[in-house]
Amino acid sequence: MATLRPWSGYGGAAMGAGGRGARRVGSVGAREARVVQETTRRRVLAAAAAALPLVVSGCKGIGALGTPPKPAPDVAVVRDAMAAESYLIARYGAVLAAVPGLAGELRPLLAQHHEHLARLRTRLIIPRADAQPSPSPKASPSAAPPGTPAAALAYLRDAENAAAASLLAHLDTATPSLAQLLASISASEATHALILGAPGRLR
Repeated sequence: MATLRPWSGYGGAAMGAGGRGARRVGSVGAREARVVQETTRRRVLAAAAAALPLVVSGCKGIGALGTPPKPAPDVAVVRDAMAAESYLIARYGAVLAAVPGLAGELRPLLAQHHEHLARLRTRLIIPRADAQPSPSPKASPSAAPPGTPAAALAYLRDAENAAAASLLAHLDTATPSLAQLLASISASEATHALILGAPGRLR
């Protein structure tokens, strides 16, 4: 009569074949993983090599980008005008320290110079790191002002006339809007010089 083969024989043959197949699949998977890892590693190295010049350039700072462009002509004109106003303000301060009795007469003129300087500053875009322009070598008077009222007023009158002439000298090179501002400030300073020449008009 017919009989069945023991189950263990069938199972053993199947499992044996399956085991060899699993080992082959595992070997192929390991090779693929190594290929992927090698490819990834090469890509990372290539990317790092490409980025290295940028990193070095960044370490050199702004100098690596070449010489910065020269400022527009108007920038130099405005800075010169600001230096002239700062010099006038310093002269007024020195006179007020030397002859305090002139304070009532001179402070209104000094206030106008501060207004002029503020208007000129609005014409510049100053980086945050350099929020205040570098002081000009002429920002402080080179000599102490006279100690008498009449001589002190003459000292300021000369400074006002010099500043007015300096601003007018820039009109030909300034843009129309800036030239208009400079002409306005120059006219104000010429008026100050006239007032300082007639002290009675200050009261």
